[in-house]
Amino acid sequence: MIQSKAVWNSFVLLALSSTLAAATQPATTDNSPPPTHHQILLADDTIEPTMIVRWMTTDGPREISAPMTYGPPKGGVILQSNLTDQSGDQSKDAQSNIRAYLALGGSRVDTGAGHSKGIVIRAGLTKVESARPLFAKIAPGSHIEIELQGVVLSEPIQYHQGTGIMHLKYAIGDLLACSLPGTARNQYLLSDPKDTLGGRVVAGENATPGALEGIKESGGSFEITVNPDDPTTMSYIVKVPYGYFRHLQDPWDSTLPGTFFEPIHLHAEAELIPVWATPLDREWIIESNDPPEGSSSPGDSDEQVEQSTGSDD
Repeated sequence: MIQSKAVWNSFVLLALSSTLAAATQPATTDNSPPPTHHQILLADDTIEPTMIVRWMTTDGPREISAPMTYGPPKGGVILQSNLTDQSGDQSKDAQSNIRAYLALGGSRVDTGAGHSKGIVIRAGLTKVESARPLFAKIAPGSHIEIELQGVVLSEPIQYHQGTGIMHLKYAIGDLLACSLPGTARNQYLLSDPKDTLGGRVVAGENATPGALEGIKESGGSFEITVNPDDPTTMSYIVKVPYGYFRHLQDPWDSTLPGTFFEPIHLHAEAELIPVWATPLDREWIIESNDPPEGSSSPGDSDEQVEQSTGSDD
């Protein structure tokens, strides 16, 4: 009996030693999944990214920016530039008509068309005053650029190819003035020509597939950069021809500034996934023009946008 107890104690000590040895082994450097507590991809909210918006005006280039904190997809901060007048004081044109926010999540996730291990980084712009232009004095034929710098994630990431999109939302009053139904207020510019957001959008009706693909010089693009020296850090630049902000169903066939109604809100978003995660095959997405029963059009809620703009439309 004493001998059996000694053998048992030796077995326990051996098992305990093996466990401690395994726990102190260095982390593997291959692409195997990380420990369970790293399975949820998060953004480091202690580091503030910077949002920059650029466009060409009739007076020259315009750039406005602000450091951003993560928050809900509404409200935010009014972007300003460093313009000064002849006296050296801040110019009255320094404050823009753009209120910006930075949020996690987004319409791709909301529609169920996202990656189960992914995270969506959303940069949103909303009109401060709905009656004023979103991009003051914009020159005909120019592009809008939205740049997001210094996004830090909880682990090394990769861009989920083809997930970059821009969502445009229009005022109900503008739609009614053009005899368009309220259900037409959401429009989407897509990177991937095959993307349907899980069957929720229809090309030519409420979506422009491939608008941000970046293969045509005159078109739009969605450029994501992951820092090779620190793959937890990323940035992106979205370039959109101003003419793409014209509603696809607008009866007036003109893209000149002032000849079509602008969206009162827009946001750019891209999905990031861990380096070890397998991207989705977009051909698996069911192509259907009818949203699942009980679902609504993807995007920011009407209440959120109207509260942000102060509009009664």
